[in-house]
Amino acid sequence: GHKYCVALNSCGSALMLMLKCTGLEYGDKVISNAFTFGAVPSAIEHAGGKAVYVESDYNHVMDVPDLEKKLEANPDCKHVLVSHMRGKVGDMDAILEACKKHDAILLEDCAHSLGVEWQGKHTGHVGKVCGISSQSYKMINSGEGGFLLTDDPDVAARCAVYAGAYEGLASKHMTVPGPEHFGDLPKELPNYSLRMSALAASIIKPQLLSLDERIEKYNRRYNALTAKLEERVGEHMSIPVNTPGVTQPVHDSIQFNLGKHFTEEMIQEFLDECAAHGLPVELFGHKSNARNFVNWGFAPADDPLPMTGEMLSRACDCRMPLMWDDKDFDDMAEVLSEAIESVVAKNA
Repeated sequence: GHKYCVALNSCGSALMLMLKCTGLEYGDKVISNAFTFGAVPSAIEHAGGKAVYVESDYNHVMDVPDLEKKLEANPDCKHVLVSHMRGKVGDMDAILEACKKHDAILLEDCAHSLGVEWQGKHTGHVGKVCGISSQSYKMINSGEGGFLLTDDPDVAARCAVYAGAYEGLASKHMTVPGPEHFGDLPKELPNYSLRMSALAASIIKPQLLSLDERIEKYNRRYNALTAKLEERVGEHMSIPVNTPGVTQPVHDSIQFNLGKHFTEEMIQEFLDECAAHGLPVELFGHKSNARNFVNWGFAPADDPLPMTGEMLSRACDCRMPLMWDDKDFDDMAEVLSEAIESVVAKNA
């Protein structure tokens, strides 16, 4: 639904370019989620910015009161990059209002939220610019790839030039603004050679035809799986709740928080029990997980993030492979439930 789209070699490139194309200068601050994938702070660093992190809550979304606090504490920050991690969308109306109040540009990382709708519109329409991913584990899969989408013609033109629209190549783009928006940009901006390859594009195109069908299958399986888990072991775990305003979720994986009565040792026992039954479950707060902010030595947090740290310490992640049969998710529910029950019984 955007006016302009530039196909790139990765969503990380889209995030980096959206910052540069909206005026980020070297050393400028960028406010973003403390819970996201390491590619987000990497893109901020790549663009020359300095990340300032906002707490994430037990629904795995940006905490709006802390966003307000960080905007007030950093009046020189003019970019807010909200990441819809694992397709979880925060209160975008409140986030936009906070950005307007503090004169900050809102940008959206939609790498994980293709198909997710906020107030009846696809994610990415609240912010000025958004980025979408076609990396291996996303709703469209070309191995690597991404898109920058916007309704702003100047942002789109700058992005196309940065990506590699030198000389007259801009005219070959089907979804960029007219030549009047390019002017002397090919002479003024560097060519970073970040275009999507024709091979990646050819892999993506047929997948778009089945997107709605796959969303329906993912959501149906997710709803059945979570219902089983909540009925059997709901007292020992919590499942993130969609923010009011999310009119269509997309659940291609499941996340849950183990109860606060689970010690660090019990959490590891749970992970080991799942692995012993052939089900890989990841802990977001693990010392090697790229989604744990303590592992971002290239863009460290200056302030403590106790809410996010506590959430990550018991937040688990499990993929829901599309090619599995429906009955395989019954087995997944059994493994997760039995692993929780076993650990609780052992430590009673």
